[in-house]
Amino acid sequence: MNPALIAVIVVVVAALLFFVIAKVVGAQRRQQSAERKETTLSVLPKTSLGIWSVGLTIAFILLFFLIGVLTGSDPFGFNPILAVVFKIVFVGVPVAILVTGLISMIKRKERSIVVLVSMVVGLWFLIAGLWLGMGGD
Repeated sequence: MNPALIAVIVVVVAALLFFVIAKVVGAQRRQQSAERKETTLSVLPKTSLGIWSVGLTIAFILLFFLIGVLTGSDPFGFNPILAVVFKIVFVGVPVAILVTGLISMIKRKERSIVVLVSMVVGLWFLIAGLWLGMGGD
């Protein structure tokens, strides 16, 4: 594969992760100024971090299927450098899902079923990503 294409993909993934981290930090700062005291159970998230957790889950699932369609049955076998990038993404994004979900639930008192489900999905993908990263079958 062309080294320039690999460099572009790495830069795009790094910029995307930087953008997501910046937005999550900004959302956390905004939430600190507007503390919510709701403790009722809801279906949809009410905090911005809860929305980020759910959004990251949806985006990650779409990315997961898109990579599967574009690379076929073996997404980690076609190029060693892209395989490393994909493994980092497959571990990093679920960590971001879990962190945003946990912060929203513990610190912001988010009581949303969808955020809880997104955290479970993120945990599942994290375990699967770590399993693939260690060479598990």
